[in-house]
Amino acid sequence: MKRFTWLILLVVFLALSVFAQRWIDAHRRAPLPVEETLYVSSGASLKRASLGFDGLMADIYWIRTLLYFGGEFERQRGAGQYFDVSKLKLLQPLLDITVELDPKLIPAYRFGAVFLPDIDAGGAVQFIERGIRDNPDEWRLYQDLGFVEWRRNRFRESAEAYAQGARLPGAPAWMRTMPPLMLAKGGERETARAMFLRLYEQSDDPFIKQICEKQLMLLDQDTPQRHRDTERREGETKGQRD
Repeated sequence: MKRFTWLILLVVFLALSVFAQRWIDAHRRAPLPVEETLYVSSGASLKRASLGFDGLMADIYWIRTLLYFGGEFERQRGAGQYFDVSKLKLLQPLLDITVELDPKLIPAYRFGAVFLPDIDAGGAVQFIERGIRDNPDEWRLYQDLGFVEWRRNRFRESAEAYAQGARLPGAPAWMRTMPPLMLAKGGERETARAMFLRLYEQSDDPFIKQICEKQLMLLDQDTPQRHRDTERREGETKGQRD
């Protein structure tokens, strides 16, 4: 008798399970587009709505940012396309919201430094500068700013960013070699040479001295060729006038 009762209950349970699943399937909403689920125009509004759980909300949006990036990467790759970061229009708004919720979330700033220049180079600089204002002792953000400015061929600005970061506690020794390197790339060779020479004389680090020696040698080797190129151009200009 007990076995028969349990058999009836099992059949009823299975029937109810099937009915419940059909009801869920019938009322399930289609997934919302990314724009609807992830995009919010104001981090301040989220901050008020988080009821003091700003850090938790920031983590959620940071995860959503990474999911959006990964989803777009897979979508483009699945379509046989070369991955084009410039098409990720929501990346900057998502990052802005994330750091507005948690201004100390360094990985978000560093992620933006790598990918935002392909969307808006000027916006990327402003984003990193915002991170520096909120985290003035984080030398890695100065490194990222120098990198972005280098990508924009703004070598003096890049040199200034590296120089500021190099003065911070914990900054590695190689950061001090970056300002003269950037100035040399920007054509300010005499200034770069003076900086390398001063760094060589002041440093006790063999690695830094080795880098300075190499760069000074390269600058000195390039000087005669640069003078020859200048004289050649001046001669061609004079010949054209004659």
